[in-house]
Amino acid sequence: MSYQSIAIVGGGTAGWLAACYLQRALNGNPAHPVRITLIESPDVAAIGVGEATVPTLRMMLRTIGIPEAALFASAEATLKNGIRFVGWHDGTDSFDHPFDMPIVADGYSTMTHWLNLKQRGLTRQPFGEAGVVQPALMDALRSPKLMSSAPYEAPVPYAYHLDAVLLARLLRDTAKERGVVHVEGTVEQVDVDETGIRAVCLADGTRHAADLFVDCTGFASLLLGKTLDVPFHSYADTLLCDRALACPVAHEASDAPLRSHTVATAQDAGWTWDIELQTRKGTGYVYSSRHCSDDEALATLRRYNAGRTELAEPRLLRMRVGRHTRMWEKNCLALGLAGGFIEPLESTGIYLIEYALQMWLDYLPTPAGAAPMRDRYNMLMAEHYDELHDFVLAHYVLSARRDTAFWRACTEEVKVSDRLAALLALWKHKLPGTADIDARRQVLFGPHNWFFILAGQRCLPEHGIGQMPYIAPERSQAALARIAEIRKAAVSQSPSMREYAQKIRAAAANAPRR
Repeated sequence: MSYQSIAIVGGGTAGWLAACYLQRALNGNPAHPVRITLIESPDVAAIGVGEATVPTLRMMLRTIGIPEAALFASAEATLKNGIRFVGWHDGTDSFDHPFDMPIVADGYSTMTHWLNLKQRGLTRQPFGEAGVVQPALMDALRSPKLMSSAPYEAPVPYAYHLDAVLLARLLRDTAKERGVVHVEGTVEQVDVDETGIRAVCLADGTRHAADLFVDCTGFASLLLGKTLDVPFHSYADTLLCDRALACPVAHEASDAPLRSHTVATAQDAGWTWDIELQTRKGTGYVYSSRHCSDDEALATLRRYNAGRTELAEPRLLRMRVGRHTRMWEKNCLALGLAGGFIEPLESTGIYLIEYALQMWLDYLPTPAGAAPMRDRYNMLMAEHYDELHDFVLAHYVLSARRDTAFWRACTEEVKVSDRLAALLALWKHKLPGTADIDARRQVLFGPHNWFFILAGQRCLPEHGIGQMPYIAPERSQAALARIAEIRKAAVSQSPSMREYAQKIRAAAANAPRR
């Protein structure tokens, strides 16, 4: 199959990111132009509450040629060192999931050195305070980028906090400047035949045919789910949170310090998020409707935000947690919420759009090979969703909380997958390693990411690890002393998050577009 026309149905971050990426990836040969049209209904509001990302977005935005400074000027961006989890173990604790990897010192990872000392009774520091750098930047409200850092580069990995609606507008403007055709209209009918979707017909009577249709219609999944009837595999029995209330609130002062991390605080029936953008905070409550009414959730969110000024009425979102069994069906590719959704806890929403697009380009079919390409793509996408599902689920099932019906359900009633059960059993005896997960495939969350969660939930090997007898404690103390020096230097060299955002926003006023 050779694509000459692509119709993206639905806007938002998924639609416009797809438009920018496909325009850049498929229109590099003037002898084979691909017409890309995005059809967006003016009656459908973008969900647009997802304000936290993972580090992969940096490379995606660099690939499609959006200046990093434009995020600060146009999308309220701040930088993210990681996530701070509050109250997830016993209700009184906190632990961090930063983006930096533990370094290797004297032949062993700082994960091994820290556990060597901890299980000898020689340190009481949490790993986040001893073995990695970015929690120190989080504590000090520091940027992961230096003032001198080049665009999309920094001494440590980082992601963004941003306004998703404003990001979609930036992507829209970029895509239209580069030739993507923007059509406003509501789809009233979808024409299909044995090859898939032939055309979508709009309320104004126009008909849009294409070789490939990209479904970006959100939870409605208008093309993949409703029209092509691809089954949906629900995660509702394991990831119990199925609703969210979102509410923007004002900063305490216009020059208040800005956090450079997300805060996820465990609540009676779920968790609240707290994210600081340049001119406001984004807050919300993700919860299980089986364990909490909407009114109770609203009361919880307002208690959390007590003393803050609400900038809009809290908005209720009903989430469909799971994935379609196939995300590429005939000539339809589903992206974002139209294909599947894992709850917001680890900020995987935009990442899964990026991943789906990059994977699809890798499996771009030849005229003779569409079916095997689709089959392989669908298998890999399903496995990747299930792997991310297990990582997010581990945050809940490893908790020691039993104080509410929700937490008892998460820890005593939810059945984990055989894969997750096997990993957790293995990690009672060793630290997570690359080969434990799957060394053959790309994964978003590697062994160190699992380690941060296991350490925070106090689920590390009780009887030590096999390497302990062979590492003198003095070696481990020297390794962690080196990390302490690096942490101190990083804090002293890094600007505050607000200082960095102000500088880049000011410099971006006339930033050139590529």
